[in-house]
Amino acid sequence: MPNRTAAARDYLHTIDLCVLRFNREAQALEILLNRREAEPFAGHWALPGIVVNGGVEDLTLNDAVERLRNSNKVGMPLAWIEQVGTVGDAFRDPRCWSSSTFYLAIVSDTPPLAEHQGFFTLKDVADATIKLPFDHNSLVAAVQERLLSKALYSSLPLMFLGPEFSAPEAVGIFSLVLERPVLKTSMRQRLLKMTEAGYLQETGRKKSGDGGRPQRTVENLKPGSVYLFDRCFLE
Repeated sequence: MPNRTAAARDYLHTIDLCVLRFNREAQALEILLNRREAEPFAGHWALPGIVVNGGVEDLTLNDAVERLRNSNKVGMPLAWIEQVGTVGDAFRDPRCWSSSTFYLAIVSDTPPLAEHQGFFTLKDVADATIKLPFDHNSLVAAVQERLLSKALYSSLPLMFLGPEFSAPEAVGIFSLVLERPVLKTSMRQRLLKMTEAGYLQETGRKKSGDGGRPQRTVENLKPGSVYLFDRCFLE
């Protein structure tokens, strides 16, 4: 248990990233973890994170996020990132009172990973089948819930597919994120509205789909933006 009578300087604020990807081969969502080099919990898999002002001056939280994104703990372009929340107490870190601002991030293309990096099934980390140090399992569970809730009314899951995708791929990723089948007609209506709003356009190209049948593709014209649907998928 941390020493709650420690001096005021014995306090840490960290930035933790939950970087998610879609593994097409396994048809599963996965999360990036790093094997920790330093104590506490050296050698354990954990979320990539840094201490704010930890040896480098961070003038803003965004400065710290960018420092983490560019470090060898992440080191890959992010298709999307958003802040999910901040947690803190005297028990989550054995060193001292600490807090964390944590983020949902999505990558559509994964470069080769370093030896200390690995992707693990999101579901297994969120439900603590794969146990992480600190309170990282609960952070991942909160990020998974944020992803699911935003998938009900926005185009966020399309970020997993990259700049070009087909309608069946869109149906597949929404069904995976929502953990329930999504009707093809419902998805096509949403893609049509995104096209009319200038978010998508047809490429004139086709790619192999289920059973090898070619499927027409669309291009994301606003890759850094999320479209809000006028109806929830539950309606």
